[in-house]
Amino acid sequence: MKIAQILPHLDVGGVETGTVDLAKALKKRGDQPYVISNGGVLVEELVKAGIPHLKLPVHQKSITSLRLVREIADFLERERIDIIHARSRVPAWLAYLAVRRTNCDFVTTCHGYYSKHFLSRVMGWGKKVIAISHSIGRRMIDDFGVPPERIALIHRGVDLSRYPFVQTKYDRPKSGPFKIINVGRITPIKGHQEFIRAVHLLSRRFQNFEVSIVGAADDDKASYFRDLKIMVQRLGLNSQVKFLGTRRDIPELLKEADLLVLSSKIPEAFGRVLIEAGACGTAVIASRIGGILDVVNDNENGLLFSPENFEEMAVAMERLLRDRALAKKFSSNLRQKVEREFSLDRMVEKTCQVYDEVKHQKRILVTKLGAVGDLVLAVPSFRMLRKRFPSANISLLVESKLIQLVERCPYLDEIIVFDRSNQKDQWRRLLILGKRLKQRGFDISIDLQNNWKTHLLAFLARIPKRYGYKRGSAGFLLTHPITFWDQSLGPIEHQFQVLKRAGVVHFEDAIELWPGAEEEASIGARLKQAGRDSAKRLVGFILGSSPNWPTKQWPIERFVELSKNLLQRFDCQIALIGTKEDEKLAQSFNPLNSKHIFDFTGKTSLGELASLVKHLDVILTGDTAPLHIASAFETKIVALFGPTEPKRHMPPGKDHIALVKRIPCQPCYSGTCKNSEKLLCMREISVSEVVDAVSRQLEQCSAALGTTH
Repeated sequence: MKIAQILPHLDVGGVETGTVDLAKALKKRGDQPYVISNGGVLVEELVKAGIPHLKLPVHQKSITSLRLVREIADFLERERIDIIHARSRVPAWLAYLAVRRTNCDFVTTCHGYYSKHFLSRVMGWGKKVIAISHSIGRRMIDDFGVPPERIALIHRGVDLSRYPFVQTKYDRPKSGPFKIINVGRITPIKGHQEFIRAVHLLSRRFQNFEVSIVGAADDDKASYFRDLKIMVQRLGLNSQVKFLGTRRDIPELLKEADLLVLSSKIPEAFGRVLIEAGACGTAVIASRIGGILDVVNDNENGLLFSPENFEEMAVAMERLLRDRALAKKFSSNLRQKVEREFSLDRMVEKTCQVYDEVKHQKRILVTKLGAVGDLVLAVPSFRMLRKRFPSANISLLVESKLIQLVERCPYLDEIIVFDRSNQKDQWRRLLILGKRLKQRGFDISIDLQNNWKTHLLAFLARIPKRYGYKRGSAGFLLTHPITFWDQSLGPIEHQFQVLKRAGVVHFEDAIELWPGAEEEASIGARLKQAGRDSAKRLVGFILGSSPNWPTKQWPIERFVELSKNLLQRFDCQIALIGTKEDEKLAQSFNPLNSKHIFDFTGKTSLGELASLVKHLDVILTGDTAPLHIASAFETKIVALFGPTEPKRHMPPGKDHIALVKRIPCQPCYSGTCKNSEKLLCMREISVSEVVDAVSRQLEQCSAALGTTH
């Protein structure tokens, strides 16, 4: 696996050291690590380990940094990076925007208590959000709305081989002064002023000690650093307190120290120096706050004091300096906890588990809100996605009234419903749905509906990779848009163009449907009750068309004439099929008074419609939903096309018959006929042509069974 970590700098620090440690461990594991940063002293360690480093000014908090997005995206594509792991906010924004152009996944690690500012929210947008302590995880859930299932708790880890444990450290008689160390950036939040006051109090009761303050101040903290030095001088601590600046030998300094003090005033995300001290067997005291509580158990492996309470801090320091046995007990207990919970090996193992999950367990949202026929034609896409992503969680966003068609689909893990017919508060409902989808943490959006609403929904759900045809003004919201519509392709082939962009390689167009046992039993019983004779062929007439497409409807009198002809020539039965609105059309057959004509108009649910079509030998239909349903059951098809083009809309399968009249205005793709001879394209299809087509299909049915009717 190829993993790129991105962070501002590679100077000395907990985040930086952890990045280098993880990169080395990944290399040793057999993965290919990369690091992107503005450089620093730790780059040398990467070079020695043979780990590529890309130097970019990803530390700059400026709008001009956005120019780096394309360069980062090109790098991710060129090196075929699987995962980019962001460890700070500015690099995270650049990485987040870059992955939209690639097939790379985005992971974040939250190293701090970020302010509730919009620019901090990107740290919660990773497919997985690694929290380095319980308190950080809680903050990301409560204040940034990250779903708990996307949080991965992974504590910082230390390379124990670099921190040899000195078990006899507190057994030896003390020669020379006791050594107290405070490690951290020189900044007010680290509580240096309170620490120095505590040292001053300690000096009144305990003389034999010296203090090392390790860390440097950023340029904007230079005046604060000067104030600390002045404070040391005024309190008469010059001989005891030394500022050592940035050091590369932290393990050695901790090993020599008798006590580490972490005096933070605000919640620490974790406190890496605590586990470094624990690894080499140095006793610790720390503020009772934040991620520190994940490491230090008060009076078990260290002592805790209230933040900013320098008097309590001084008492804790004196207690462990005087009681060597207690210091030994605490340091030994902390070493055991570090070995158990905070080793580099454990951190790498858990991080790699996150990487594996991110790469292999994708969450895919397929959106198909359209009509019945459109949903049926989307089934091959569900199957192709499942074969390409066998371990993925695939969810379908579909209109609530269509759920019966796909509720048993084996290629879907979840069905999310949305009622498009309810136009009340449409914008509010879209926003609520977008928020619901965001909480599910989808990685990929496959938009098979392709309108501005579905483009917007995927964007509101903050799905990193959004595939679809760019349609209308909202098309720019897609991250991987298809801008060209090939008129020669059929509907499933059009969908395949979207799937190809998402990595699907093999095309399949076979349609499947799964009527339930209840629907099957209902239709079987109703056919039997109507007088169905299984020895006779059953022909289905789809009488109507969509209310928006009256131009697709063959004249009802032609259906009546056709039924007379078929019943005379063939030993068959006829099922009239349609919606509630088609019941009036079915009444046209009443004068025939035939016991071989069964009226199912307005009497079937979607599931029952599929089951009924499954029972047919031949279906006669316009360009409407049952045409595609029939393809799922290999029902013989005779399709009548008027305003639309059969090459684009005939379902997959063999031996289908499509009848179409090539008059000048055909295909018009209009629900309103503009020809002076109204509906000429449909009326030009004669009864004799349809009789001939249905006859051929019935004969094929008989030939397949070796019988003659």
